[in-house]
Amino acid sequence: MNRRFVIWGALGALMLVAAPAHTQGIFGKIKNRARTEVDRKENDAIEAMAKAVTCAITDKACIKKAHDAGTPVKVTDKNGKPVSTADSAAAISAAVAQAASVADEEPAGTPAAPAGGAAAAAGASAPGAGAWLNYDFVPGARTIYYDDFAGDDVGDFPRRMKLKEGNLEVVNIKGQKMLRAAESGKLFIVLPEKLPDRFTVEVLYHSPTATSPLRFSTGGNTHSFGCYPTSAWVDAESKSGGKNYKKASTEFVNCRFTVDTRYVRGYIDSVRTANAPDATIVRTDTLFVEIPGGENNDPTLLATVRIAEGGKKLYDLISTKGRASTQGILFELGSDHIRGESTPTLAEIGDMLKAHPALKLAIEGHTDNVGSAASNQALSDKRAAAVKQLLVSKYAVDAARLKSVGYGATKPVAPNTTEEGRQNNRRVELVKQS
Repeated sequence: MNRRFVIWGALGALMLVAAPAHTQGIFGKIKNRARTEVDRKENDAIEAMAKAVTCAITDKACIKKAHDAGTPVKVTDKNGKPVSTADSAAAISAAVAQAASVADEEPAGTPAAPAGGAAAAAGASAPGAGAWLNYDFVPGARTIYYDDFAGDDVGDFPRRMKLKEGNLEVVNIKGQKMLRAAESGKLFIVLPEKLPDRFTVEVLYHSPTATSPLRFSTGGNTHSFGCYPTSAWVDAESKSGGKNYKKASTEFVNCRFTVDTRYVRGYIDSVRTANAPDATIVRTDTLFVEIPGGENNDPTLLATVRIAEGGKKLYDLISTKGRASTQGILFELGSDHIRGESTPTLAEIGDMLKAHPALKLAIEGHTDNVGSAASNQALSDKRAAAVKQLLVSKYAVDAARLKSVGYGATKPVAPNTTEEGRQNNRRVELVKQS
């Protein structure tokens, strides 16, 4: 076997030596031509980027104008730093995409996709201020199910849901996919596991009707719960659906529920409107959803659905395991700006540090793997630092007790191959320091 290799190697060398001069010249020309083509493409790319227009991620007019002119766009955050590839693509898509591509035009009255991504329907005031002053909803720490319909084809029923009745389809509204219900319908979601004793449900939706609710149940002899555009309610032994939270019918609202054994709380955006201590919610692996129809060409739209396991108190986890992970600290898209919905989690951390003055923490920022490693690393650094700064300024925590560090996508807790995995990897962790 070794002799064959030696012989073939010798023959190959001999062939190269013996090749006619004009053949070697052809090879040389081909090589030079290939190198020239590579250089040309690199130069074109460099020239294109030199002509690129820089637009802030919130400046949709700038992004659309550059796109329509055929000019490359550099998308940055509010501080002028480049955002991740995924955030850049999403911003460009949202700025230039046409409405509801199923019909090539929007029906009259169709609302715009919520600005700032899937969870920013309520006001933009800072944590612990304005509308968020008395807000107490804490999202579950581990995502069981998440769907924003990004993986579905327009015109189809969502592949991860099951249709029971009605005419429901995925549409594209200004670059964001959603589930549209022109008429009422019913569907169910089969979960990968049974619902735990403590869980949360979050849905971002729009509905023009104030007479038919978005309704959830878990099957069997169980109570239902749900939302109108103006209030959340629970159908328990003592029905719970408090004061209405007034919202214009053209807006999206966040419909949220915390289910803890028999206790159910319901929220519309920043306001708790349902508080039922005696609800019977059977724990199954299925969530049934009834969706109201639209009115006068104004359809009901679901933008995102998240179901998560409710977590333990942060101090209980830190004292027993030395660390705690939370998804209750939320940020604006591609930014380190902390959203108002983060109020309850930040307040819990601040109160914990006040109650335990010897406790020192490292605040870790983590991302999924969407976008470049460099941008994810930079974003996680800034977000961890923003959390530290807020705890110092808002809750008077001694800065010496805190340190911040970002790890980007280098320490995933779940595979980045599913929506749930990416959700769980986008997190803030608190680690006890000696």
